Amino acid sequence: MTNKKEHIIDDDRLQGVLIDSDAIHARIETLAQEIKDAYAGETCVCLMGVLKGASIFVSDLIRELRTVGMRGLHLDFVRASTYQSGMKGTGEKTRKVKISGMTCDNVEGCSILLVDDILDQGFTLSALKDYFLTELKAKSVKTCVFLEKKLESPSPEVLELRKHFKVDFKGFEVNDRWVVGYGLDVGEEFRDLPYVALAREECFR
Repeated sequence: MTNKKEHIIDDDRLQGVLIDSDAIHARIETLAQEIKDAYAGETCVCLMGVLKGASIFVSDLIRELRTVGMRGLHLDFVRASTYQSGMKGTGEKTRKVKISGMTCDNVEGCSILLVDDILDQGFTLSALKDYFLTELKAKSVKTCVFLEKKLESPSPEVLELRKHFKVDFKGFEVNDRWVVGYGLDVGEEFRDLPYVALAREECFR
């Protein structure tokens, strides 16, 4: 049974609940089965969570993968930053992605599932996928995101990137709004919310 207290918005900077905790956990159950089916025949898969935003999502996901019968799972993390404490700007053409380390030493020849909190403009995940394939020589790299944004007015460069970069697995699609909770933040706040909420963007610009 859902705890109603978790749906109370007690911060004026938040507008309302977008995805509640029941919906999140139900989707993770079905997502885990999709991933298991896609990796049929694989004996070892490394879930590579992108810090910090994906930490909660990847933790719940790997437990559910175990529940649906997937074995040979490893869990590691990579740190990558794109927005830091800021919000994305209008008409951005590119963003520098800083990849600053992993919790494992070697992934050469490994099957990697990159797990991130959100696909927004696509800068972070596309850079990470290329990094694992070309520099670290992973056997394969698939991508999984908790949320995928439907961008309203992307720049031509971002539109081209999103056209060719498609995630393999996703939890939910959301509109082009700033969302927080379940690992997602604004300036390191709100990661602890057990649901996804809409942020009032004017409060953070």
